[in-house]
Amino acid sequence: MSIYRDLQIQVFNWLKSKHETDDNFTFSVRQKANKGAELNYFIGTEKSRYFSTTFWYIPVAYPGSSGDLINLVFTVTKNNKIEFHFQFNQTKSPIDNQNRYALEFIQSIKPLFKEKFPNGYYAPDSNKMEFFAAYSKPVYDNFEELQDDLNNFLNEILPIVNQQILIYKNKYPDFIANRFSQEDQTKMFGKMEERFQRYKIIEELEDELEEEDDLIIVTPSEFKMPLNQILYGPPGTGKTYHSINKAISIANPEFDLNQERDLVKKEYQRLVDAGQIVFTTFHQSMSYEDFVEGIKPEIEEDSEGVKTVIYEIKKGIFKEISENAQTIRLQSEEVRSKYTFDDAWDDLLKEADEHINGEQFMILGIQTAGMGLNIVAITDKGNLKVQPQSSNEAREYTVSFSRAKKLQAAFPDLTVIKNIDKEFREVIGGSNSTAYWAVVKYINDKIKSKTKPITQEIPLPAVPYVLIIDEINRGNVSQIFGELITLIEEDKRLGNPEELQLTLPYSKTKFGVPSNVYIIGTMNTADRSVEALDTALRRRFFFEEMLPDLEVLTDKKIEGIALKELLGTINKRVEILLDRDHTIGHSYLMNINSEEDLKSTFRNNIIPLLQEYFYGDYEKIGLILGKGFFEDSENYTKDIFASFPTQNYPENGSVLRLKPIDETFNIIEALESLLIKAK
Repeated sequence: MSIYRDLQIQVFNWLKSKHETDDNFTFSVRQKANKGAELNYFIGTEKSRYFSTTFWYIPVAYPGSSGDLINLVFTVTKNNKIEFHFQFNQTKSPIDNQNRYALEFIQSIKPLFKEKFPNGYYAPDSNKMEFFAAYSKPVYDNFEELQDDLNNFLNEILPIVNQQILIYKNKYPDFIANRFSQEDQTKMFGKMEERFQRYKIIEELEDELEEEDDLIIVTPSEFKMPLNQILYGPPGTGKTYHSINKAISIANPEFDLNQERDLVKKEYQRLVDAGQIVFTTFHQSMSYEDFVEGIKPEIEEDSEGVKTVIYEIKKGIFKEISENAQTIRLQSEEVRSKYTFDDAWDDLLKEADEHINGEQFMILGIQTAGMGLNIVAITDKGNLKVQPQSSNEAREYTVSFSRAKKLQAAFPDLTVIKNIDKEFREVIGGSNSTAYWAVVKYINDKIKSKTKPITQEIPLPAVPYVLIIDEINRGNVSQIFGELITLIEEDKRLGNPEELQLTLPYSKTKFGVPSNVYIIGTMNTADRSVEALDTALRRRFFFEEMLPDLEVLTDKKIEGIALKELLGTINKRVEILLDRDHTIGHSYLMNINSEEDLKSTFRNNIIPLLQEYFYGDYEKIGLILGKGFFEDSENYTKDIFASFPTQNYPENGSVLRLKPIDETFNIIEALESLLIKAK
C-alpha cells in the first residue's frame, strides 16, 4: 500500500474516532468518483500528492474555483514526508451575496487567525484571492508523529470559525454556513461505502470517470517569496522582528517558526554564523564602496617598523554575499564501482583463453571438495565448454552466456540455495547444475572482489542567502546600489534568460547577482515617506506594509486600562492630525505588565515620538494625550519681555508643559483622561 493511501486511511480513522466520541464533530469525505481517485477517502489524487477535508458547508463559486472555502490539507512530499496545513481561500471579486458574505466572513477570521498563527502565510493585499494558511512543522515521518499537533490545530481553529459563523449568520440571515450535521455525516459515509463497492474494479470504468480539478493550495515549499522586498510601516510595528522570521523561512524552509522566540533567535544566529544571513543597516555615510566594492587604505609595517599606507580593492557586503552564494557545495558520497555480470564473463573468457593457449586448462571449483571442472573450449558464440577434471574421456557440457546470466541474477548469493537441481531448473530449465554452479560461483566471487567503494564529490543544490537591510531608506539608495539596481531584478539574475553581468569600476571584473540571493529591507515611514524613495528602487522591490496590530493587545489590561483601546485611540488622533505613517506601533505596549511599565513606555517611547512628529507643537500633542499629561497652563503677557523697539511682541498667551512622568505621576488617571473616562 502506498504512503498516500495509507495516510488517507489513518486520517479517516482518526477523524471518525473523534466523531464516534462526539457526534457533533463532523467532517467531509469524498462523494464523487473521479479518475484516479475512485477509492479515495478525501478530495485529492495520489498524482497531486495531497488530499483535503473540511468541517463546514459554506457554498462558494467563482470562475475557475475548485474546493471549499476552508480546507484542512494533507501533503505527501516528494521525499515521502508528511505535512498538513489549514487554509482559507476566496475570490476578492464575488459574483453574488453568498460569495460576498463568504469573503467578508474569512476576512473577519484573518486577524483572529493571525493572532494564533503569526508565522502563517498571508497573501499580499494585491492578490486577486484572499488567501491565508497556517502550516504544521515542515515534515513528519508518519501519522502518529503529527497527531498531537493536528489536534492542537483543530482546537485553535474550529472555535474561531464556529464563533464567526454565528456572528455572520446573525448579520446576514441568508448567509449559508454551518457545520455538517450528524445526518449529513451518516449520508456521506453511506455514499462513500457505495462508491467503494462500485469501483472495486476500476480498470474497466476509466472512460466514464472525469478528471479531477486541482485544489488551490499553497505549500510552504511553494511560497513565491519575492527576491527583493521591503517591509515598511511606522515605528514599533515589528518590521525587524518579521524580517528575521522571513530570512529564516527563506534560508531554512524546514524550520518551524511557531516555537519559543529563543529557539527562533538561535536558528537565526546559526544561519548568520554560517553566512547564509547577513544583517546590515543603511545610514547617511553608507556608500557604494561599503556595499559593492571600493579602494580601502591598509597600513603595512616592515621588519624595521617602517609603516607604509597601501590601497587595496575590498569587497563590500553585497558583493561578498553574492560570491558566497555562488560557491559550489560538494558532498562526499561513497558509491560502489560498477562491475557487472558482463564484465565478469569477459574476464572469465579472457582467463580461460589464456590457459587454453598455454596448453593447460582453467579449473573451476565445484561443491565437492578436491574436484573441479576444466574449461576446455570457448565456442564461436562465446559460450563455455567444461569437462570434469577427473578424466579426459568424460562428457563435455556447454554453459551458455544467457542462461548463466539469468542464474546469476536470481542467485547473487549461492549460499541460500537448498536444492541446486530444483532451484536452477525453475530459472533456466533442464541443465547440468554442477557446471552452471561452478561458473556462477566464479562470476559472483569476481563481482564481489571487483566491486569496491569509491568516494565521489557530489555537487549539492545552491542554498538561499539573505541580506537584511535595516532602515534601507536612511541611505542614499541610488548611490549605494549604483549599477546593481538593474542586476537585482529577477529576470536579470544569473541563470535566467535575460541575465546580465556588468564590469565593476574598481576591480574591472564581471559581476552578476545570483538567483539565490534575497534582499529584505525595512523602512520606517515616520523617518521618510515611501513616496520619497527612488522610483527605480520602488519598481524593483515588493512592498509589504506593516501597520500597528491592535489584535495582539486583545484582553491585555493594566488597572482597567485596555491597551488595545488605548493604542487605537492614540493612533486615530495621530492619523487625523498627521497621517497613518506616523502612528505608534503595537510593540511599545506588548510587554507592559504594570503601571511602572506604562510610565516607562510613555516617558521613553511614546511621548518622545509625538514630540518628534509634531516638532514641539504641544497643543496637538495635548489633543492626543489629554490634559492628564500636562501641567496647569502658565499665562503670560507681553510685559514679560525685555524693552526693545519692535512691532513683534507676542500676544498674551499661555505656556504648555508636560508633566514629568516620575514616581508621583498617576499614569492611570492620565490615561483615563486620554480615553475621555475622567469624571
